[in-house]
Parts: sequence; C-alpha cells; structure tokens
Amino acid sequence: MTDHEQLPKPGFVLDTKLVKRFVADELDEAGQAELAGQVAIIAMFHAELPNALAAQMTRIVQHLGGEAELVRWLDRFPGRPRIVARLFALIDLLDRFSAEPSVVTALSELRADTRYPPGLAGYLSPDTDDETLGGLAWHIERLAADARMADAVRLAQDSAALVERLAARARELNPDLPDLADKAAKAVDDAADEAARLGE
Repeated sequence: MTDHEQLPKPGFVLDTKLVKRFVADELDEAGQAELAGQVAIIAMFHAELPNALAAQMTRIVQHLGGEAELVRWLDRFPGRPRIVARLFALIDLLDRFSAEPSVVTALSELRADTRYPPGLAGYLSPDTDDETLGGLAWHIERLAADARMADAVRLAQDSAALVERLAARARELNPDLPDLADKAAKAVDDAADEAARLGE
C-alpha cells in the first residue's frame, strides 16, 4: 500500500501523508479535520485493524498523549468525529461499570420486571451478569463501525436511559459510585445533538 492504508471495505482509509504531517505538527486545521474524519471510522475497528493501520493509529494516539486525548481531539471536529467522541464516552462508561456488583444487582432487579427495556430487545443479553452493559457498548461500537450512526446514537440513547433507571439503586448499594445517570445522559445528549445537526 502507498499513501493510503486500507481496510477490506472500500472507503475505509487512513492517509499516511496526513498522519506524517500530523505527528510532525505540520498539519493545518483543515487537514486535521480530514484526518479526524478518517480516524473516526478507523477507531471503531481498533480490535481488528491490519498491522499497518494499527501502527498508524498508534502514532496518532501517542502524538496526542493517549486515548483520552484522542477522544478530546476528535471532539473538536463536527460531524462523525464529534459523534464518535461522544459515543466513546458512553461506551467507556458501560465498559467500566459493567462488572460493578452494585450495578449488576440494580440491573438484575430492574430486569425482573422488564426483561427488555424499550429499544434494547435484540441487543441486551438474555441473562444479567458482569458483561451485560459491556455487551451494549459492543453493539453501539459495531453500529458506528458499520456507518449506521443514527442507529448507534439511538441505541446509545436507549442504553443511557437504562443506566439512568438503575443508577439510583446502584448508588444505594454503593454510595461511592459516581453519578452514572448524569454521565450517561450528558454523553448521549451531546451525541444526539450532533447527529441531529447532520440530519440523521
């Protein structure tokens, strides 16, 4: 491959010239916006990237100073990069607290009355365990990777609504938990607002 390292799907590229100029601090704002658009697609395939693309992504992340800084950088650019940045905030929340015992208990109690809350049938696993919320994160990421951004945002909204419903009970069981409801709502509202501006 030459200037573009490419995934098996057409159109999924990372321009190596842009990457080189970016890590050398020689890329202007318009060039960074173009690179951010490519990164926003590639980032959703982080677990299955070919070695060459993974190496390019590593260069970008290291230049920015880490994964959190990558998300903040993406958030600077409207459209897909900003939506992906804000979806990542919810994905991280779901992954981090999926195995928290108080969250698992609160989710289990909630699902005793409503096995599949609105919008989550087909995405929520039948059983409630320490991987249930993480499974929702995976589905959000897959939808975004398939360029189904409106569906990804919609699932994120339904997932955030689920977190909001279980958050108070989880904090009763573990007062040291952060305000999961507020964190989930903020991430998803931001993503939905950006998607609405794109007309999705």
